[in-house]
Amino acid sequence: MHVRADAPRRIRHLRNTAAGLIVAVLATLPATVPAHADTTTTPRKAAPAPSLAAAVAPPTTGARLQTSGNPTPLGTGKVYYLDAQSGNDTAAGTTTATAWKTLGRITTASLAPGDVVALRRGQTFTGSATVNGSGTAATPIAVTAFGTGAAPTLSNPTGWNMLQLAGTYIDVSQLRFANGVVFDNADGQGITGPKYKLSGAIAVTDPATSAHLHDNEFTQVGIGVKTYATGTRIDHNSFHDLKIAFRGVDSGTETSYGAVGVSINNSDAQVSYNQFVNCRSTDSPYGADGGAVEIEGFDHDKNNITIDHNFSSGSQGFLEVTETHSSDVSLLYNISDDYQQFVAFDTTTTPSGYKVDHNTVVRARGDNQTQFAIYFYREEGPPAADSWLSITNNIFYLTSGVVLYDYNWPHQHNLVHGALGYSPGVGDLAADPQFTNTSGGDYRPGPTSPAKDNGTAATATTDIYGNNSSVGLGTDIGAVEAQSAPAAGANAVTDGGFEQQTALTATSTPWAGDGSLPYGLDLAQGKAHTGQDNAWISSNGTTDWGGVKQTVGVTAGATYRLTVWVRNSGNIDHAWLGAKTTTGTVVNEISHGTSPGWNRYVLTVKPGTATQLSVYAGYYGPSGVSTWQTVDDVTLQKIG
Repeated sequence: MHVRADAPRRIRHLRNTAAGLIVAVLATLPATVPAHADTTTTPRKAAPAPSLAAAVAPPTTGARLQTSGNPTPLGTGKVYYLDAQSGNDTAAGTTTATAWKTLGRITTASLAPGDVVALRRGQTFTGSATVNGSGTAATPIAVTAFGTGAAPTLSNPTGWNMLQLAGTYIDVSQLRFANGVVFDNADGQGITGPKYKLSGAIAVTDPATSAHLHDNEFTQVGIGVKTYATGTRIDHNSFHDLKIAFRGVDSGTETSYGAVGVSINNSDAQVSYNQFVNCRSTDSPYGADGGAVEIEGFDHDKNNITIDHNFSSGSQGFLEVTETHSSDVSLLYNISDDYQQFVAFDTTTTPSGYKVDHNTVVRARGDNQTQFAIYFYREEGPPAADSWLSITNNIFYLTSGVVLYDYNWPHQHNLVHGALGYSPGVGDLAADPQFTNTSGGDYRPGPTSPAKDNGTAATATTDIYGNNSSVGLGTDIGAVEAQSAPAAGANAVTDGGFEQQTALTATSTPWAGDGSLPYGLDLAQGKAHTGQDNAWISSNGTTDWGGVKQTVGVTAGATYRLTVWVRNSGNIDHAWLGAKTTTGTVVNEISHGTSPGWNRYVLTVKPGTATQLSVYAGYYGPSGVSTWQTVDDVTLQKIG
């Protein structure tokens, strides 16, 4: 993240600003109404905060570096070798015995489709090289490693980059980039010009196209990859422990830029299966700067970009969008355990069609930030609009800050632990996601996580672990799909469709009313989800609880799946469903909001030693507002 200060700044929600204090205050407000019992309301115990250094990366992400192997050219291509110790730039370069010595020799080479430039493993190459030739889709030019040992390291401590790609169809893999990508303000131009455009350990320049950068490591560089080309694919790389590229005066104001993993400056890019760890530096006038990915720069529109299946931990933010027009950008199946925002727009940008779907976002670093933020600086831009982005099927685990504050972008079927900031959307849940090991940074949903089966359709064929993304009754919320689809036994609920009972009272059976709001049954009123009948609850503006409940027999030590179909008036924020013991101890429950159409909610329940459970569904009536909710097709089935 950076601030370009070409004009007087008008800042809102930027690091430690006054508005950030407002967010901090909002974050202290209750995220949900406390869980209910028959006669009292009791707050749930908060889950422990994750460790700041313990996030566990899925094995599908990051560089797959090899320690041995020799490349093979494609078509009629040749292999050109580099040996930093025994090479000679005047030699032929086509055998290990006649290897070139320096990166500069690559710049003068006439590379053709299918050619390979291979750097000896275990060596360090200092300086910068430009690949000027072009490959084809079938026979790209490759820059990679040969021999045995650790990945060859490219280093340029005082330079803007280590490798420039000026041609089309160039493949870069199995390299390590360390210590470099820095620039200063000696020219008085601040963060502009060639030094800015070429500030990437790998800098892909316009009009180059179709670069493929994969299985590389980047550390202690200001920017990992900066691409001004179209069609860049960046996958299976590791970016970690980055640093500031620039700190100094830009247009009269001290600012910083850098500690960014990937900078996208053109269209048709894909960033997939990478690891971003500690893409953050405290060498900044803001206290810290950096981030996993930026979409930035005035030179080109940035359209049709996919950022998927990436893991980020300890980075300053996940994505910032600045100084550009961009559209049709998808963030899918990423895990982000970072500081500050998940997505931030500044007001020099005009975005549209952003899709944020099936991500797991953890914020437990105490910075009180908004996860979808608008930064006002440099100049005023367009007002936020619905078309900017949609937010669906994500897990947000926040111990401070809020998900939404600047603008109420469309959001639905998300699972939020913490402050949402606006009323929940259709299918949004407020509950602990019950990660496998929250304090240990294992963000896979645990056995009774409410994330299971409560999402809408999958937006990729696999989750971040490479597993099937559609397993069970429905897709899971978040970046991880549980892979079990257990067989379900008979329904333990009697008359789950309300087709037999003719009246509902506080003492009726099998279903009873609960709380002080009015409740009853719709008999052949055409309101049911299936069949003819359903239960209902209503309110004329009182804030009391109202619901329906049934006590059912269960097997101690077994596992059950509760499903409930709900529809309501669309102005309800605090509806609940779940199961508790007959003494009022909640076994598992979720809170949801608006359901203007019939929505199914799924919850896994473990009764422990209990042999009876009370299953329930209902809501707290909002003050001064008339509301109603209908309930139908309740099942409690043994699945283990």
